[in-house]
Amino acid sequence: MRYVRYTPSSPQTSFSLAFDSGINIKVRMLMMALVVLVLALVSVVSCDSQCYNTTPKNRESGVINVHLVCHTHDDVGWLKNVDEYFVGSQQNIYKAGVGYIIDSVVQNLQDNPDRKFVYVEMAFFSRWWNEASDAKREAARTLVKNKQLTFANGGWCMHDEAAAHFVGMVDQTTRGHRFLLDTFGYVPRTGWQLDPFGHSATQAYLFGHDLGFDAMVLGRSDHVDLEKRKLEKSMEMLWSPSPTFGKSKAILTQIRPDGNYQPPPCFCFDFNACACDPIQDDTSLEDYNVDQKVEEFVQQAILYNDTIRGDDIMFLMGSDFQWENANIWYKNLDKLIHYANKDPRVNVFYSSPEDYFAAKRASGVEFPTKSDDFFPYSDGWNGYWTGYFTSRPSQKRYAFLMTSYLQSARQIQYFMGSSLRESDVLDELENAVSIVLHHDAITGTAKQAVADDYAKRLYKGGEGAASLLNQGFKEIIDSKVRGRGGDDDGVIRPVEESSVNDGDVLQRAEGLDLDNDFVQCPLLNISTCAFTETSSRSKQNMQVVVYNNLAQARDDFVHLPIGKESSVAVFDGAMNPVASQITGLDPSVRPGSSEDVEDLGFAVQIPPKGLAVYYVLFQNIPQNATLAQRSKTRAVSPNEASIKISDGNIGLTFDGSSGLMRGMENQKYGIQMESSIDFLVYNSSNGQGQNSGAYIFRPEGTLPLLNRGDKLNLTVVEGPLFSEMRQTFAPWLHLSTRVYGNRDWAELMWRVGPIPFADNLGKEISMRVSSSVSSGDEFYTDSNGRDMLKRVVNYRPTWDLQVSEPVAGNYYPLTAALAIHDDKSEMAVLLDRACGGTSLNSGDLEFMVHRRILADDARGVGEALNETECGCRDCHCAGLRVAGTTGLVLASATDGPGLRRQVQARKESPLVTAFRAITSMDRVSPLSGIQGKFPDNVSVMTFHAQDAASILIRLAHMYQAMESSSHSRTAKVDLQSLLPGKQITEIHEKSLSANQDLGSITGTTVVSVDPMQIRTFVVKHKPASSSSSSSSSLAGGLAAAF
Repeated sequence: MRYVRYTPSSPQTSFSLAFDSGINIKVRMLMMALVVLVLALVSVVSCDSQCYNTTPKNRESGVINVHLVCHTHDDVGWLKNVDEYFVGSQQNIYKAGVGYIIDSVVQNLQDNPDRKFVYVEMAFFSRWWNEASDAKREAARTLVKNKQLTFANGGWCMHDEAAAHFVGMVDQTTRGHRFLLDTFGYVPRTGWQLDPFGHSATQAYLFGHDLGFDAMVLGRSDHVDLEKRKLEKSMEMLWSPSPTFGKSKAILTQIRPDGNYQPPPCFCFDFNACACDPIQDDTSLEDYNVDQKVEEFVQQAILYNDTIRGDDIMFLMGSDFQWENANIWYKNLDKLIHYANKDPRVNVFYSSPEDYFAAKRASGVEFPTKSDDFFPYSDGWNGYWTGYFTSRPSQKRYAFLMTSYLQSARQIQYFMGSSLRESDVLDELENAVSIVLHHDAITGTAKQAVADDYAKRLYKGGEGAASLLNQGFKEIIDSKVRGRGGDDDGVIRPVEESSVNDGDVLQRAEGLDLDNDFVQCPLLNISTCAFTETSSRSKQNMQVVVYNNLAQARDDFVHLPIGKESSVAVFDGAMNPVASQITGLDPSVRPGSSEDVEDLGFAVQIPPKGLAVYYVLFQNIPQNATLAQRSKTRAVSPNEASIKISDGNIGLTFDGSSGLMRGMENQKYGIQMESSIDFLVYNSSNGQGQNSGAYIFRPEGTLPLLNRGDKLNLTVVEGPLFSEMRQTFAPWLHLSTRVYGNRDWAELMWRVGPIPFADNLGKEISMRVSSSVSSGDEFYTDSNGRDMLKRVVNYRPTWDLQVSEPVAGNYYPLTAALAIHDDKSEMAVLLDRACGGTSLNSGDLEFMVHRRILADDARGVGEALNETECGCRDCHCAGLRVAGTTGLVLASATDGPGLRRQVQARKESPLVTAFRAITSMDRVSPLSGIQGKFPDNVSVMTFHAQDAASILIRLAHMYQAMESSSHSRTAKVDLQSLLPGKQITEIHEKSLSANQDLGSITGTTVVSVDPMQIRTFVVKHKPASSSSSSSSSLAGGLAAAF
């Protein structure tokens, strides 16, 4: 449709009025008045919305086809929290109201069917939809149907790619895609990662190809890489960085030429954000600028077209929280299209990402390739965005923990009856975990008040999940004790109707103690649990349930704080004595209260996707009991030349004179080498050009923790289950290195903070493990918990690196692991949260654990990263203390990858432990949610009931190709083994986010999973027949699972 502007002199709109001379003069006057009124209405209405020709012409060769893609970038929290951004409050902080943006866009799209818009963040759009009137909803449906309103990415947020773990990334994407599918029947086709601060290999194949995306748009690339790509016309490429899949999962990818997502200079028409003049086409006014604006626009198009291949370019029209007044934008863009198309050099039109990439593919352009990722990112010689890899380490841990906690809660929810399978009791946690994956959330780059809001959301969501888990444990265990066990096979079977409903769960989440419920202690990582401490002092016996959400059986250890001088014994669910150990707390674990509490540790065995029960008795202890043995704790004398702690397999040797570790051995693999652990304190750059900050890591040098000749304070703890060496590097920095009996790795338990700043310098703390592994300048980092990628010090695969920041420029994101190896051995650290890391010297593993910075780095957040224990910033409160546990693996080069992946799985899936008071012990053998054998190289990544009769199951292969001779192989999984007590009726394979059907599986319930592959299924089921199962009870049989 063509829109023609009305002007009184235009022959197309002039009127010739011929009246018969016999017509009454009054009639003539009336007709004249009506004509004038009609002309006035045409002038007003048509010139607002239909004055300009915006109808797209056919794509033309020999001219630049300019796709105008209108968008807004709406952070799901940053300077304001997600609620404030949506409703538009706190305008003094930032002028933005996302609800008004969507209102305005939807209204103005209706005024011209040529107009288009792309939206991204479903956390906002779903909220707008929930509040919208029926009329607004119908308008949105029509716009989507007409392809005027489109969606890119379509996740709940635009997730980060450095600190985010792949399980959470998939969950938040699935949540957004589910909303779009249910609401509009819409399936996004384009990835849209405009603002993350670097881009990962996992993003390319998992969140590109496996989501069914045709293409992907990335916002940021290193400034040197960016300039090189412009010169080589390689801003668009086929990206295939997975070592396992290679080109088979390549995706067409564009990097934005400005390293961002802004409109061309002075073509921003958001008057709140930009100082650009509008297009003024009224020749009767002084500021007529059409010719100037068109020429500027065409020059920008020519400049951009010189950086890519083909004759199609995409201009992004919008930026952060823009389009609140869509009328201004569209009014000016309508004019721009109308006038620019009079210039023969360009063909300008409204477009969408899908339209753009369809044109690119149709043009026959050959694209260059890229096989590495986009880390680390720098926007200047001293501006390496590698600090955010570690910023806010406690928040990163919390997000990591709650992602796994959600998986455990989903598994238990499935077993609790059909009504709870359809309940949204876990929606609050799912929403919180999805929001926290945003690229200004888990990155630690939001303001402190917003970071507090993220933590609050995780906490509130976790309360509901904890209530469901506690009640699920109670139902499973009590139903078994009451004799409703049925088959004696140690398998958990779901009930069709549980005695618990979602109302009960919500009441318990609100803290109403309906009866003898389980409780959980979220602060066990710092040996704090009021329930266990009070129970020990009052001699109240406890039942402990331990849940394992992994698909493999697990031998592990549980640690509980108890009152000092307690006499205690531990039994398993079959009432067999369990060896246990009491150890005094390191004073740094609970400063000020460690002397009144001790640690009770005991070994546990938990079946796959299952639970085990233990009893901790403080009174009425049976005669066959083995009382907990007290460990021996002593200070190490400076005169001791060498002290060794060992579990019989892992051995660590320490130098008594210096207090430092000197050697490590793994007798199982016959590996022994020199090894040491120390900490590096980097002084943050402050006031000398580019500062360190929430985003940027720019050290000015290292500050030695120890002066020459200083000695660390050493305390050795020896016991029957574990031994440890406690080192005090500084009053605010402590390390306990622990070895457990029959475990193939060591645990590094570190406590850092409050970081001092009396010298007015920020500090960034890294742990360094040094060894004699001959790794040279090569090391390996994980990509969002999936592939391990090769890194080389001071090197980039696709351009010549000029080393301007020798430390920060070699830091890479770590989500799970950092490893080195030579021909004989592999050493790796396995993490309990995301951070940054490197290997600056052969044999070294270095990873950052905490940051406290006193300056802002001028990247937008406007605050120094100065976390305190009180949550305040500009106060006299002590700095934040952070505690963590890192696995240290040393093995042969052949067996190292397998052991590393096993430890990684444990770190990613912490045990869930709950407690309740008891007056007697009942026999409760371990129970598993898996019936039969399950492969040891596949994880059940997702086990999420969709309704009473279907479940979403994702299977993820844990190894990449050629990584392990024994594990990098195709696995066979029987889906029926995951659904005991059920009969599978249908299996539908889905795309990664479950929004596209890839076909049905018939005639078998066995599926194969290749290395690094993730397969997604929706499985429909019904209760098994009586011949298959003699009971529909919750607990299933009474037999032990071992």
